[in-house]
Amino acid sequence: MKSLDLLLIGVPMVAGIVVLLRFFQRTSLPGAMVRIPETVVEAHRKAHAKLVECRAFSLSGGMLVTSLGSWLAGEAVGITVTTLSLVLNPSRSHILFSILLGICLGCATLFLSLRRQANRHVRSVRSSLPVASFLLSLLLEAGMGSHSALQEVARAIPNGPLARELEEITRARTLGISREAALERSRRRVPVEDYHIFLNLVSQGERLGVGLSRGLRDHSSKMLEGELYRAEATAQKAAVKLLFPLVAFIFPAVALIIFSPIILNIWEVWGQ
Repeated sequence: MKSLDLLLIGVPMVAGIVVLLRFFQRTSLPGAMVRIPETVVEAHRKAHAKLVECRAFSLSGGMLVTSLGSWLAGEAVGITVTTLSLVLNPSRSHILFSILLGICLGCATLFLSLRRQANRHVRSVRSSLPVASFLLSLLLEAGMGSHSALQEVARAIPNGPLARELEEITRARTLGISREAALERSRRRVPVEDYHIFLNLVSQGERLGVGLSRGLRDHSSKMLEGELYRAEATAQKAAVKLLFPLVAFIFPAVALIIFSPIILNIWEVWGQ
């Protein structure tokens, strides 16, 4: 079987299987077939949790990633590479090499995708934290309790990793988990120093009974200043990043437009 035949047959087959699985998932048909998508998703979630807990990948913020897109991308790359390698060389001695190559490239894709998502979630926490801290200080100054204030802040800020973390903290009392244990679990999941200071302020306010509003307001101001410094550093790096596109694409085009009349005149003179 040639590569073109494999693509013409394999791609529609995979698309049909996906459509059938989605159909069975949306119907109320009994049996194990309906539970296959949920079982696969649950297995991926358990594998992701085990991978992060055992620190197989040194990912900063890997616990914040909840999407399974990285796993699907890694599996798709692994299966595709293994299949194409076997099609190009279907010998028995090449099977082990094809499988190992697919596994290695799939794991590399998984790692790169997880790292990209983890970095994006960490940046989201860092950018949303000043607003959350300022809102919490306002609610505390208005006389609201810390538990109710955290719930309102989790609802007010945009949906993201920080909102999920605050919701987990407020859900601790409902599940019978102490607030200190919930704060410690959230501290391990989020590798952001400003967030750790935020949790320390909340913990000290509940344990010692001191006012939190002034401390949270000052912490929010410091974080906003840090965001300003980071934005300035990113703007300064933009000039360096634009250097290669300018030299490789824009400058040659501008030079061609400017010197094209001279080049054409010289060409005509030489032609005569």
